[in-house]
Amino acid sequence: MIVQFSILTPILLAISLGYTLLAILYRDRWSEELKGQVTLFLFFAAVWALGDALIYASADPESQLAWTTLSFVGATGVPVSLFLISCIYVGINRFNTLQKASVLFIIPIISIILVGTNSLHGLFYSGVTEQHVLNTIIWEVSYGPLYPIHPFYSYFLIASSVGILIYKYTASTPLIRRQIHWLFIGIMMPFIANILYLYRIIASPGLDWTPFLLLVTAGILVFGNAHLRLFSIVPLARSRIIESMEDGIIVLDQDHRIVDMNRSATIIAGDTFKDLEGTDGKVLLERWGALNATQSALIHRQDGDEIFEVRQNPLKDSKGTVFGRILFIRDITEVYRARTALQQANKKLNLLSSITRHDILNQITAILGYGSLIEESLPEDPETRSFMNKLNEATRTIQRQITFTADYQNLGVHEPEWQHADFVARCAENEIDLGEITLDCTTGALEVYADPLLQKVFSNLFHNTVKHAEHATRISISFQQEEDFGILIVEDNGIGIPDRMKERIFTHIRGSQIGLGLYLIREILSITNITISEDGRYGDGARFLIRMPKNSFRNAPDSDNLG
Repeated sequence: MIVQFSILTPILLAISLGYTLLAILYRDRWSEELKGQVTLFLFFAAVWALGDALIYASADPESQLAWTTLSFVGATGVPVSLFLISCIYVGINRFNTLQKASVLFIIPIISIILVGTNSLHGLFYSGVTEQHVLNTIIWEVSYGPLYPIHPFYSYFLIASSVGILIYKYTASTPLIRRQIHWLFIGIMMPFIANILYLYRIIASPGLDWTPFLLLVTAGILVFGNAHLRLFSIVPLARSRIIESMEDGIIVLDQDHRIVDMNRSATIIAGDTFKDLEGTDGKVLLERWGALNATQSALIHRQDGDEIFEVRQNPLKDSKGTVFGRILFIRDITEVYRARTALQQANKKLNLLSSITRHDILNQITAILGYGSLIEESLPEDPETRSFMNKLNEATRTIQRQITFTADYQNLGVHEPEWQHADFVARCAENEIDLGEITLDCTTGALEVYADPLLQKVFSNLFHNTVKHAEHATRISISFQQEEDFGILIVEDNGIGIPDRMKERIFTHIRGSQIGLGLYLIREILSITNITISEDGRYGDGARFLIRMPKNSFRNAPDSDNLG
């Protein structure tokens, strides 16, 4: 070996050392899935730079050609490792194991063997030509008939990496797009440099800039991991996400045939997808007792104690045409048991409350009876009779308040449900004697998702109008939608509520029966995140705004959409 000094040799040795240090120092900073692929890339980049450094340190063609084999190990391994990084990044799992990935190294290994044995057959390169680059002797090879195997395969892998990144780019979030943008630059820059070198396009024949520009790729990997969360937030493929979900997912076509399902769904169904694919999904739903469910249903598996909730959503195309249905199946066993236990506890508490209230009312009736007898026997003393009247009135107030609580003992006991607003308002109208006051309801097909005590909301508002709205002749109920909220408006044409009382009427500290009723109204509505406020103008009538989030109102299923 004839040694020569070249400025390129220490530079490339430093670059090779840099790749090695990055592989060692950053190995535990990559995600578990990408750790091996990124480390492999840095290893091959280090070998490539080391091989080229030794080539430039040798002046004779025999030594340079010998070191070319080492350099070729890196040159053939880098495209494979970049392809593996791209596949794992976008969620392609076809090469995620060592056994599967080893297939990609078959052609590189063949190329390395051909390079190492070229002196025996001359098929990879046929001769050498002396060139001078930066005062360095470079023996540039002439390509043999089998040489195109290497660039064709390497460029195919690079083009495939770029292709899958571009495909993922079109359907990604801004964060993922920034990641892909930098990955694209990291792959394309050394790729372009290698083309310029291989096809003698640049003005420095014999000088391959690819190992230098791989520094850009390595820098992007490190920078992206630290600042763009490049390998902690990756665009996982849809199939991978669905397969990892604990909830079961079943996809039915327009003829109700099973066309797709994830692993969790097969476990719940007790069959493999191969056995269920193409079968009638109605049979499975019928077995679960969820065939007639339009929104959701609870299913009990016959082979276990698990309880699942099945939700059905239609699949629609851009024109709104239903072309299938997707079923979501969630294990709610623990939630269901806890809810059942809570319902049983509430029932027992309500029973105890009902018995206690009955007993108290009996005692109050007795007190009022004895009070009447005492009142008849009292002397005609005004002060004594005044005290007795106050005692009786206080007792009657207690009686009214205890009786009033009976209406709300089931608050939150039963599940919220969809209720037709107009129908509930009419039922409340029949419960309250409105007298000369008329009710005008224009909510149409509006349904509200609320506690079953929603009727008490309307009846209490109507009762307040009858009792407190002087000169009121009309109660109107209307609906309007603002952004994601729906607002149910209940207003009358009475005297209205003073500004200082608009919030106090909803508190339970006022001490009156009506105040307690409005307080409980707010509690009833809050169960489904509905709020109520009063914004009428004093002198023009009361105006209650019942504000509903977007998941708490809808049109009846057989009517058009709201808005």
